[in-house]
Amino acid sequence: MPFATILALTLLLSACATHPLDQTQETLVRNANVDQRMLTPEGGDGAGKIERYALAPTEVFRMPQPVQADNPALPADSPRQTLAPTTVCARVILDARGEVLRAEPLVDRAECAAGAQPDNADLVQAMLAQVRQWRFEPAAVCHFSAEHPPADPERCDGAQSVEPVPVTLLYAFTFEVEQGRVRVERGGVGGR
Repeated sequence: MPFATILALTLLLSACATHPLDQTQETLVRNANVDQRMLTPEGGDGAGKIERYALAPTEVFRMPQPVQADNPALPADSPRQTLAPTTVCARVILDARGEVLRAEPLVDRAECAAGAQPDNADLVQAMLAQVRQWRFEPAAVCHFSAEHPPADPERCDGAQSVEPVPVTLLYAFTFEVEQGRVRVERGGVGGR
């Protein structure tokens, strides 16, 4: 066989062996990184106000523990290519089973004001859509006997009884888009 024919066959066979470029390889990957920052309850009468449980010396409050709490993300088809760090916040009400009863925007705090701006509606929507899917090991009030007080002020080990209770949590999410890449920082657990 002449060299040109062998070369042509080699090129044809190698073309059959290659895979066409996957469309997802051409699109910009959107990623999310999360870091937690606590929002604390405020003493005013706004939406951020949280009533605290009154505990006896023989009681401990156990915060809810996330079981399923994926990070919010902008949709892959979001047109945003740039966004300076922008914080939107949510008030998350959990029932005594650790399920989200309600999640709503929290905008009456200075650090959360961006959530009230119409230009950030997509950020608020992404945040609420994800937060409403979260599940937690429920918060609880743990009752101990006077003879056996709690060894750890945040755990229920050795409690006579454990009473699951509803709780309100405040979360802040900071979205940033730089050259089409999304970064989301999450902050959180501030209520009882």
